[in-house]
Amino acid sequence: MNVKEANELIFHASEIVDYQVSKRGLLETQLFPVTAYICVSFYNSYDILYDILKKVSEKTTPEQMGKESRKILSELHALNFFYIPLFYMVGRMGEIHRNNGNPRSESKEKREQTIFILDFYKRLVTSYFPEGKMTVYDSNKKNIAIDQPDIDWTIGQIRDITKEEAVKVKRTMANLEVVSFLDECEARAKLCDHGPYKINDNEIVIFREILHLYDGKKPHFPWSATNAKCPYNNIAFAFRLKDVKTEFDDFSTMTTNPPNFSDKITGVALLTREGDKLKSINMDVLDALGDYANKANKELFLKFSKWDKRKRLIAGANAYCYGFARYTNFVDITDQINWELTERIMNKYVPIFMESDFDAGIPRLLRSKAKKKKEGPSLYLLPED
Repeated sequence: MNVKEANELIFHASEIVDYQVSKRGLLETQLFPVTAYICVSFYNSYDILYDILKKVSEKTTPEQMGKESRKILSELHALNFFYIPLFYMVGRMGEIHRNNGNPRSESKEKREQTIFILDFYKRLVTSYFPEGKMTVYDSNKKNIAIDQPDIDWTIGQIRDITKEEAVKVKRTMANLEVVSFLDECEARAKLCDHGPYKINDNEIVIFREILHLYDGKKPHFPWSATNAKCPYNNIAFAFRLKDVKTEFDDFSTMTTNPPNFSDKITGVALLTREGDKLKSINMDVLDALGDYANKANKELFLKFSKWDKRKRLIAGANAYCYGFARYTNFVDITDQINWELTERIMNKYVPIFMESDFDAGIPRLLRSKAKKKKEGPSLYLLPED
């Protein structure tokens, strides 16, 4: 990829990032300084991502990663792919903005690294999304993450359920989402929605997947280990819906019309993956899943409530950057990576964001269309000479 091609990609990525960020806004919760730690993670990603993807590229190709990730309960999916233009490129934007908005302030070495990362990203996503698309947004807000054989197999696993059973399934799923969200320092990295997969003119199948639940084995984070243990490390809820319209985004989040689709559920399958094997699991596991979620949520909340702000900020930034472990897991090199925040980030940015969650570069993402047309895309272009 040359500079011109990289800049064409930056233009496009900038539009997607602007759109997605405008839909999210500032994020704060009772426990975590979310906006502050997200900003820290952006700068840290700018420091570490090249070395991570370079090591990954020595073991596999982006094309292979993309093709092999088209499966149910895949670690790599739209959200993880979106990390690259969002985390790294927004971190780069912030660094350049702090240097008077001058893209030439980025060293030649970092420019070359940026081109490498953009090339890796483009090859990865065009191998994953159907028809060579690059994002869910490009795909008419559909997240078609699996191929027809997996769709057909899933439809065969779906069983008819009553309205009462549908409510119980959704309640259990929501409880698992809560504990997964909390374990990620109140982020949705463990969650993935995808679909819709058409059955007929009225019915579709959609998936909500939850990964890295604590089952008593290796915890995803040091704090993930709880006395409560989940029967399964991962679970997919496949819903057959009737007369429901859906939209997806690049955070792998689904919105539906009507918003509450409980009354529209005509069937459900519960699935889990063990290595290369995917299997259907019985509905009688719902009580055990709900019990785990409720107990683990209480344990994690109590654990986090004892931490001070600095520890929560660092943990959140670490958790965000550990999203790139989905890439290193693919080639089994995760244990070879130092996932701690870099010394530069600890010394420069942690103190800044302990005081304020405002970053002067972020408003670039929220400028008017006219201003962007005049000043250039939010994610600064590379110098072409």
